[in-house]
Amino acid sequence: MHDQGRITDFLDDYSPYLELKWTDLVDGDLDSSRTGECVHLFICEDCGLNDIQTA
Repeated sequence: MHDQGRITDFLDDYSPYLELKWTDLVDGDLDSSRTGECVHLFICEDCGLNDIQTA
């Protein structure tokens, strides 16, 4: 699995430049803004499977 980065970076063109405290509110993990965890997109190089995991 290859880490593609934060899931919120794929929302639109400006998402990678927004403050983490705001994008953590819409990343799909209710506790990420409180715990400081990042939700990342992982893609398998062999089969193309997408997976979302906290890092």
